[in-house]
Amino acid sequence: MARICDNCGRGIAYGNAVSHAKNRVKRLFKPNLQKLKVLHDGAVRRVKFCTSCIQRLKRDSRLGPFRVISFTPTAVESIPKTSKIIQPEKKHVEKTHEPALKIEDIVGKE
Repeated sequence: MARICDNCGRGIAYGNAVSHAKNRVKRLFKPNLQKLKVLHDGAVRRVKFCTSCIQRLKRDSRLGPFRVISFTPTAVESIPKTSKIIQPEKKHVEKTHEPALKIEDIVGKE
């Protein structure tokens, strides 16, 4: 699977990891690719875009030959709404109330 953006062609870059002591070790810089569905020539197609291309696509709603898939409000309205979830009834437990104690009962003074 190639790590290349389908729009801008951004791919793996090579460089050095530099430590505090300036030691250099070879490393890879991989692009942050995400899979998403877009319209391409009137057909829905799954593509891999880097995150910067996804931001441009969302902002402009089109990017070269690619278009954002827009959902119509009628499709949202046709989804059946779930009915209210019925919670099981809680049993009411009666508490026996003891007479309230007065301070005189506790201290013992009259």
